[in-house]
Amino acid sequence: MILLPSLTVSLDCESLGLWRRRREDMTKREEQRLATRREIVSVAADLLIARGAAGTTTVEVQRAARLSRGALLHHFPSREELLTAAVSMLVQLNEEAARQALDSMPGDGEPVARAVNALAAAVTRPAFAAEMDLWAAARSDPKLRAALQHEEKNARGDLYRVVDAAFGPELAAHPSYARVASLTVQFLRGLALTQTLRDGSSRTDQLIEDWSAVVRATLESDVLPVTKTERRRRSE
Repeated sequence: MILLPSLTVSLDCESLGLWRRRREDMTKREEQRLATRREIVSVAADLLIARGAAGTTTVEVQRAARLSRGALLHHFPSREELLTAAVSMLVQLNEEAARQALDSMPGDGEPVARAVNALAAAVTRPAFAAEMDLWAAARSDPKLRAALQHEEKNARGDLYRVVDAAFGPELAAHPSYARVASLTVQFLRGLALTQTLRDGSSRTDQLIEDWSAVVRATLESDVLPVTKTERRRRSE
């Protein structure tokens, strides 16, 4: 009877040690799973940048990541799920590129030109072109289109936060800024889509200068007519 308490304590210690080892094993497996998933997504994003949507197949991703077919399908059962995850990484890369471009611009420059040039520098990089390439591929791929619509909706808020940061709080407070920001995003996407067909950078520079002038004139004089939606927003 005297030995029972010590025996109980010993069993409790063994059980606790076993539980801790199992928990550590589970944590390690989860870390490995997440690391493998991140590697797959990174490889897919690299392939999208280098080869475009058509060249980013699950077979190519599997080969580049040096994984078995089963391992790839365990993480991403379909190509659409894989490409959607890769878009999320491309969005992060594009946001970081915009911030880096903005930081590299002279701090005492004209604010509109500084913002538009920084944003344009980001969207003319390969990562943004890869994102636009997926948009084009989604036109004839309903499954990919549905997946991208969901992901792009999630990323929209982040994109506009980057645009707001580029223009700064003073310009963002202007009554017409919301429409200026929206149109700027469309301008940037168009700039990225047509980048491949433009010969040299002089035309790109001219387009950026022209759009900067439009934005500047709008924010300086509020020349855009007030729509019903805008009038309602201002009254709130």
